[in-house]
Amino acid sequence: MLHFFWCTYDLRDQSYNIYESSNFEIAKWAEYYLSQKTAFHQSYWRAGRVTDNPNDILLGHPTWAIPELPGFGKIQRNWVKDNALTASAACHPNTYMLNPWVPNFPPEWLTNMPFLESQMLAVNKIFALCGKLWIQKTLEKQDESIQSLVKDKLVHLNMGVAAQNIKTIKNKFNQIGERQIIHISNLGTYKGFDITCKSVMGLDTLLHVASRDLEAPVGLLEIKVDNQDVIFNFLSSVDNNDPEFNQWIVENCDFYIHTSTMDAQATTILENCARGLIPLITPESGFASPHAIYLTHNPDENRKIIEWALNLPEEELLKRSELIRQQIYNEHNWEGIFGKIWDEIMADIDSRSQTVVTVP
Repeated sequence: MLHFFWCTYDLRDQSYNIYESSNFEIAKWAEYYLSQKTAFHQSYWRAGRVTDNPNDILLGHPTWAIPELPGFGKIQRNWVKDNALTASAACHPNTYMLNPWVPNFPPEWLTNMPFLESQMLAVNKIFALCGKLWIQKTLEKQDESIQSLVKDKLVHLNMGVAAQNIKTIKNKFNQIGERQIIHISNLGTYKGFDITCKSVMGLDTLLHVASRDLEAPVGLLEIKVDNQDVIFNFLSSVDNNDPEFNQWIVENCDFYIHTSTMDAQATTILENCARGLIPLITPESGFASPHAIYLTHNPDENRKIIEWALNLPEEELLKRSELIRQQIYNEHNWEGIFGKIWDEIMADIDSRSQTVVTVP
C-alpha cells in the first residue's frame, strides 16, 4: 500500500471532471494514477503512524502546521518519524518526499514546516516540483543549508496541471491598444508583486490582480509601491472551476504576468498558459518555454519588453499561445509526473533489495 501525506481531500464522483486549487489537484491526481499501481491511502501531512508494514510506501509533503499554538503547545505528529519500524530508525524504509523546491525556502514556507530538516535528511528521495533552473542552482550550492545537504536525493519533476479540465480557451486576442494583463498569486514576498506593479506603470494596458490574501474592495484599487501610485483592478479570490470567470479571463486578458524572484514553478502560470494567455515572466518564476516572453527584475527594462509584447500582431500571439498550450499538455500532465514518481520509487526499492557480495 502507498500512503500519501498531503492536504485532506474528499474524493467525489465528479472530482476528476472539475479543476480545483493546486493542493486538491495534487491530492486527487496522486490518488487517480498511483491507485492504478498499488493500494492507495489518502492520508494527511499532519498525520502520525499509519502503518507497521515494512513493504508499504510513504510519500508526502513535509509536515505543514503551525509549530506551536498558545495554550496547546507544540505539534506532536510527524509522519516521517512516527512510521519508523524501530525506535532507532529515522523513518520507514520506503519513505519519500514530494514538495515544491527552490534553493532557499522563503520564510512563509519555513514557519509552517516544523520538522523540515530532520524529515528531508531521513527520506530516501525528494521529488522536487520546480523548474530545472532550481535543480541546477541547488546542485551548485556548497554550504551547510538543508538544500545543499540533501541535493543528491533530488528528483526533478515539473508541476502538473489537468489542462483537460480547463475547457475555456483563448482563440483571439484583443486589438492593439485594448490588451490587458492579469496576475494571480498569494502575493508572498517571493512573488515580486512590487516589480509587477512598477513594470506596467504608464503602459497602455490594465493590470488585473486576483488574490485571496489581499483584503481590499473589489474594483479599481490604488496603492503605494515605493512611494509611487499604482492602480490595478482587484478581483479578490477566483475560482478556476467557475465558467463565468473562465469566460471573462479569456475575453478580457491577453497576457499573464509573474515576476517572482524565487518561485518553484508557479501553478498560476501553467493554468493561464493552458487557457491560452501569453506568459510575461521572469526565469525565476520557474517556467521555461521558448514561446514565453521573459522579463527581468528591472521595471524600466520590463516596461520596454511589455510595450513590445502589447503591440505584437495577433498572428504571432496565436502561434505562441498554441505552442505553449501544447507544451503544457506534453510536459505538465499528471500521468507523466506520477508515472515518473512510481518508476523512481520502484527503482530505489529494487536497488536497496539487491545484496552486494564482495568476492575476496
